[in-house]
Amino acid sequence: MIRKGRVSALASRILLVAILSGLLAGPAFGQQPERVKVLIAFRRQPGPAEQALVRGMGGAIKYTYHLVPAIAATLPEPAISALAANPHVTRVEPDRQMRALDIELDNAWGVTRIGAGTVHDGGNRGDGVKLAIIDSGINYLHPDLNDNYAGGEDFVEPDGDPMDVYGHGTHVAGTACAEDNNNGDPDGPYGVVGVAPTCALYALKVLDDAGFGDARDLIAALQWAVDNDIQVANLSLGWDLNPGETVREAFDTAWTDKGLVIVAAACNNGNRPGKGDNVCYPALYDSVIAVAATDDSDQRASISSTGEQVELAAPGVAVLSTWNDDTGYRDPQPVCREEEGIQTCYKYGSGTSMAAPHVAGTAALILAANPGWTNDQVRAQLRTTADDLGDTGWDPHYGFG
Repeated sequence: MIRKGRVSALASRILLVAILSGLLAGPAFGQQPERVKVLIAFRRQPGPAEQALVRGMGGAIKYTYHLVPAIAATLPEPAISALAANPHVTRVEPDRQMRALDIELDNAWGVTRIGAGTVHDGGNRGDGVKLAIIDSGINYLHPDLNDNYAGGEDFVEPDGDPMDVYGHGTHVAGTACAEDNNNGDPDGPYGVVGVAPTCALYALKVLDDAGFGDARDLIAALQWAVDNDIQVANLSLGWDLNPGETVREAFDTAWTDKGLVIVAAACNNGNRPGKGDNVCYPALYDSVIAVAATDDSDQRASISSTGEQVELAAPGVAVLSTWNDDTGYRDPQPVCREEEGIQTCYKYGSGTSMAAPHVAGTAALILAANPGWTNDQVRAQLRTTADDLGDTGWDPHYGFG
């Protein structure tokens, strides 16, 4: 027989074990659940009620979009399944991180190769066409970019200043829209000219100072672009993994409903034989013009992605363009000079990141010559006027050429 006092003591021990087991099985005492960045898609355009729903589950909202019916938020992980089960919510997707895709006229061999110089001589320089570089920002103080710079936005930091620290966006911007301002030097690699040297250049910063960014900021940049009547957008960035339906819907809406010409790098996932279907997102979307890379012999760069979505090819090997400062995220190092306290830098770069702005700049030239054209007409013109490379007609290495 167990005495009454021993029963009480035994019960206390059992209770103590139960409490300790619960503590060991669950989060540590005082530890907050992990918070996760997500994209929440709704059945209707989100408003105060949907915002209250997200906040009621502990969510912190960064964007409530109108380009797509969605909210970008950071949520406690346990709230995700509960929110996904709400009848007003169509899906909750992870906010996948994206990355930059990097591996005067005589100096800008790619601009020469695509025949832009002939177009310039005919008087078409893309005057005033609004072209946005959605990337790591732009060094808008650079003497080859400053007169064309028309504004922009920083979606990474809420300071409104899309100054480029990483350098990638500045390089891309120079290929698309560097000024034809005789900023050259016969004794050095100084001065380049872009495909559309009098475009209206915008910087939409979605990549941080290490070249990484969130899908939420990219959707916000696309929304800003359509709200501000941007005509051409260049994206030399991407994901290997599918970033989800909300991202795809944003691109489709920007192209189909808003008329934005969207150009993106096909990615640098290729192999020397050119086998496989390895184009990355967002170039994989039908609403995006995917651009592969070629060298100065019009041969596919071995790193250039291949596949069914490759639409065009453009120069992307050893492309000289503008750079932000005298540091580099990889070799070769930039070459700089300083005049009147302003540092002017240029750098060689290779990859489909460098190929895409050749096409974006060409789209700006087409729109300058045909102001009333739709993005579908611009796309058709790009296809039909491309020099056919590789197999006759379209092929997975060069697209239409």
